[in-house]
Amino acid sequence: MLLLVCVIGLWVWAATADDRAEGEARADLRSGAETRQEKLVGAVADGVLDDSEIARVFPRGKPAQGLARIERDGPDVIVTAELLGVGPGVFLTSETLVTGCFTFTVTPEGHGRRGSEVIVRELAVENEPQSACTTAGVPSPSVVPSH
Repeated sequence: MLLLVCVIGLWVWAATADDRAEGEARADLRSGAETRQEKLVGAVADGVLDDSEIARVFPRGKPAQGLARIERDGPDVIVTAELLGVGPGVFLTSETLVTGCFTFTVTPEGHGRRGSEVIVRELAVENEPQSACTTAGVPSPSVVPSH
């Protein structure tokens, strides 16, 4: 009986390994978006956010393309980028990779604000076909096992 319980437990653990690895990669993706949000707040602290500062915050990370588009709307800057999340490997893979497309709306201090603000939104590429990540040829958010 104990052997049967162990076998069933091992089978359940193995069957859910992909979901756990993807969950950790998605958590890493969200953490990466939060880190970039903080970096953008620091970069705009002087009241100016130029393209080179933005490019440093969003480097390319294969298979994610990084910075996809910069739009300026008055004092606001909208940055669209594809980010990468990394999780543990499953079975024969060394790591699990997840990509996601995000917009970062940066509003500098002033213009009715007491401090700079950066609002982050994850785009659902399938539901927003006109997003910069899709337009740039980025595939839908995906999980890619790495060998």
